[in-house]
Amino acid sequence: MLALAGCASTPDPLMFDAGYDNQAGLTFSPDGQTAYWFAWDGDWGSSTAGQKTIFMATRRSQNWTKPLAMPFTGDYSDEDPFVSPDGRWLYFVSERSRNEGGEKSKGDIWRYGLIEPHTLERLAINSVATEFSPVVTGSGTLYFASSRKGGPGQGDIYRADAVENGFGEPVVLGPAINSPTGEWNVWVSPDETRMIFEASERSTNVSVAGDLYYSTRTSSGWSAAIPLDSLNGNGSDLLPRLHPDGQTLFYTTAPIGGNAAIIATKFLTED
Repeated sequence: MLALAGCASTPDPLMFDAGYDNQAGLTFSPDGQTAYWFAWDGDWGSSTAGQKTIFMATRRSQNWTKPLAMPFTGDYSDEDPFVSPDGRWLYFVSERSRNEGGEKSKGDIWRYGLIEPHTLERLAINSVATEFSPVVTGSGTLYFASSRKGGPGQGDIYRADAVENGFGEPVVLGPAINSPTGEWNVWVSPDETRMIFEASERSTNVSVAGDLYYSTRTSSGWSAAIPLDSLNGNGSDLLPRLHPDGQTLFYTTAPIGGNAAIIATKFLTED
């Protein structure tokens, strides 16, 4: 059973403000000493919203440094950062061109090396459709959402096992997770026993735009996902990320036509 109660006081998501209208997708390095998120100007869901930029800040004693844009970001819209459990890679989604000088993509998964030589790579598992929210587990398995063909809905959650020098063929998850409507932004625990994701247009949603759902995995597979009613509001709730302390859940909430903000809450599991 999942228990969510109170608002975590440390670290405070208000510390991570790059000076733009919207702050979203806060995630941390495995040691909790570096934070990554993305920011942009304009209203949530607006076609005129500005370009998204990924920022970072590091902890110095009890304080956090001023936000700095990542070295690879700025020329294209970049979002949905996630640090691999080994701390080697920052995964993210980008509209950058797939080939030098080519047209922008709809949104592909890339990764940036956080250690020398700071390689920037586009993953081979990308499709011609839009990909969302890459998450890598302790086994090296990649979970992500995609609007590609092959799933039951307009967007679905996939997994791709780690293979030598990359990832295997993506496999769409079953009906316990995916539905005929849409599943978009996902988080999976490093041991692959817990999952939180955003789903839109379900009959159990508070908001048609997107609510958070929770599932656990046992030897028989993923359990039927249930809505996190204590978190879901009238706008979009998305991009769940668990802090390395294992007790603080960060997620993004955004009223339609308003601005996205990062929320923190206590995240505990009970037997």
